[in-house]
Amino acid sequence: MNPILSSLIYIAASCVMLFIARVLFDKFSPFKVEEQVKEKNSTALFAFSGYMLGIVSVLAGAFVGPEGNLFRIDLLLYIAYAFAGILLMTLSGFAADKILLNKFDSKKEILVDKNIGTAAVYFAVYLATGLIASACVTGEYGGILSSIIYYILGILFMFLFLKLYDRLTPYSVHEELEKDNYAVGIALGGNIIAMGLILMKATLGDSTTLTENVILYAVDLAAIFLFLPVVRFILCNFIIRNVNINSEIKANNVAAGILEFASIVCFAIIVFFMADFTVVL
Repeated sequence: MNPILSSLIYIAASCVMLFIARVLFDKFSPFKVEEQVKEKNSTALFAFSGYMLGIVSVLAGAFVGPEGNLFRIDLLLYIAYAFAGILLMTLSGFAADKILLNKFDSKKEILVDKNIGTAAVYFAVYLATGLIASACVTGEYGGILSSIIYYILGILFMFLFLKLYDRLTPYSVHEELEKDNYAVGIALGGNIIAMGLILMKATLGDSTTLTENVILYAVDLAAIFLFLPVVRFILCNFIIRNVNINSEIKANNVAAGILEFASIVCFAIIVFFMADFTVVL
C-alpha cells in the first residue's frame, strides 16, 4: 500500500484509540475531563495529562509490535494490542487508588483540595504504567496473555518499590501528601517515572525465548531495587552536599522536590540506554 495512505490510516486509527481512551477514563476515573476543564481545575488536568502521555506510549508500543504479511493484518494487530494496552492503562487508576495510594482519599485530594502533589503522583503512575504497558504490547513473547502477565508483574514491583521508598525516606509519604506537601508528591512522582522506565527496559528484554526473558526480567529488577536507593544516597550526599534534600522535601521545598525528580529520572534514562544487568543463561 502507498506509504502516505497507510500512514493516514494509522493516524486515523490512533485518533479513534485516543477517543476510546478518553471515554474509558471518564467512565472509570473519579472525575470527568470536560467538567474539570469548565471548573478550571488544573490539578485534575495535570493528572489526566499523565494518562494521555501513557496512552501515547502504549500506541507507540503497539505500532512497533508484531507484524503480519499484509497491511490489513498489521492494522488489526495494531488495533488489538493498542486496545489491550488502553484497557491495562485504564486499570492504572484503579491500581493507584486501591494498591499504590490506598491510605487516603485521592478524589478529595485532587477535586476538593486541588493537591498538586497528589496530582503529580497520579501523573507519574499513569505515565509509568503507560511505559510498562508499551513494552508489554510489543507482543514479542506469547501475545496478549503474556502482555497482561508482564503488566501485573510491573504493577506488583512498582508497589514493592513504593514500600521501599517509603521506608528509605525519613517521613511518611502518605501523611505528607495529605498535608498538601507538593515537594513530596513531585519527588515521589520522579521516582515512579524512573521505576517505570526501568520496568519498561526489563520487560522489553533481549532474549530469544519467554523463559529466558522472565529470568532476565527478574535479574534486571533485582539489580534496580539495589540501584535506585544508591542513586538517592548519591544525590543526598554527593551531588547536593550542603543541603539536606530529605529535610527540604519534608519542609515542602518544591525546588528540592523538582531536583530529586530530575535527578532520579536522569539516572533512570542512563540506565535504560547504557546499563546491562543481564546474565549468560
